[in-house]
Amino acid sequence: MDTTDRRASGGQSGVRVTGWVWFAGIMLIVAGGFNMINGFSAIERHQYFTNHIVYSNLSFWGWVFVIWGIAQLFAGFASIAGQLTGNYVGVLLASTATFLWFIMIFAAPWAALLGVTVNLLIIYGLTTGAEPEWNG
Repeated sequence: MDTTDRRASGGQSGVRVTGWVWFAGIMLIVAGGFNMINGFSAIERHQYFTNHIVYSNLSFWGWVFVIWGIAQLFAGFASIAGQLTGNYVGVLLASTATFLWFIMIFAAPWAALLGVTVNLLIIYGLTTGAEPEWNG
């Protein structure tokens, strides 16, 4: 497996960025971008979502999605940069998303299966793909 050697700047411990970490980081960035777009759409375009969902406070949920998307963007960019903090945050976000997608299995089965699978691959990539750097 081809690995790219990236070191975290500063005093933080770094990880070697492998292909799996690149995959997980890019998937977190893509998911964060989509969540931010959905959040801004819910904040600005209430009429689009009122026909599709039953939530009454779309401004609140819009901001939740915007903040969630920003956290995913941070985790994706940080993990690609080789920062261990990005891996931790990414695993936390992907674990939460896996649980939430699993709850949606009866409402939207194909989307939920896809969401669970992608988030499990992100968790796999960030945990087994991260190789600690040895300062020896």
